[in-house]
Amino acid sequence: MLNDIASLSADELEKLSKALNLYNSFFMLLILLCFASFIAVLVVLIHHVKNRKLLKDNRVFLSETISVQEEERHRISQELHDTISQNIKAILLKEKELLSDYRLNSEKDLCSSLNEIISMEKQNQTELRSIIQNLNIQSLKGVKFKNIINDLCLQFKQQSSINCILFIAPDVDLEQFDEEQRHHILRIIQEALNNAKIHANPTETSVVINKNEQNGKIHIMIFDDGQGFDTDKSDSTYNRQSAAHHFGLSGMEMRAKLLGGSLTTTSSRETGTEVCLEL
Repeated sequence: MLNDIASLSADELEKLSKALNLYNSFFMLLILLCFASFIAVLVVLIHHVKNRKLLKDNRVFLSETISVQEEERHRISQELHDTISQNIKAILLKEKELLSDYRLNSEKDLCSSLNEIISMEKQNQTELRSIIQNLNIQSLKGVKFKNIINDLCLQFKQQSSINCILFIAPDVDLEQFDEEQRHHILRIIQEALNNAKIHANPTETSVVINKNEQNGKIHIMIFDDGQGFDTDKSDSTYNRQSAAHHFGLSGMEMRAKLLGGSLTTTSSRETGTEVCLEL
């Protein structure tokens, strides 16, 4: 083969050289096209995986949101059943009793029964007003956030007759939170206080907001001195899973996740419960 190449003329050698260069250029172009195709396919696959992960995250988020909504609906329906519905049943029974026996009752007895009915109706109005106030949060625009939290604590004290102490450290800037974040923070505080009122039977609650000097994170802590739940117990009444469901912690944890923070709950039957939101 070397002899054949040696016998070629200068023109033939030049033509052969051009042909080899052309083949080299073709193969280089082919390699570049293959590499570009590989990169394109890789980008598409990454984008596809990201979309699938985003879709999965959206589904999980939607599922958790629906779960929280259902939990809040259940809590509201339970409050209505335990208060207003029971009072209405009692009023109806009292009215039936009054109508059936009104001829036998003295005027004094009739007045006493009517006063009981009026008292129950007033109690219904109070309970209904309390539920409506808990469902509606005042406008968060143009008002200092610490004042809104203070109003929430005063409202809780007024409705429940349970003392609620608020302490906000001077170095905490609550005005950094936007309207949506404020809404979630208020709902977490409100839910923790309501849980204490309904389940813990406390004599005092407190809301403490301070800053961790080491990492700069804000801690929002809600305490009560009531009967907590024992997280170490394995029985169905006090195990962690049933306690979390019973006390509505999943809704607060979901809101903490939306805030980009974390929620921890510490409780015992002896010392009460502490709910801590870290932001």
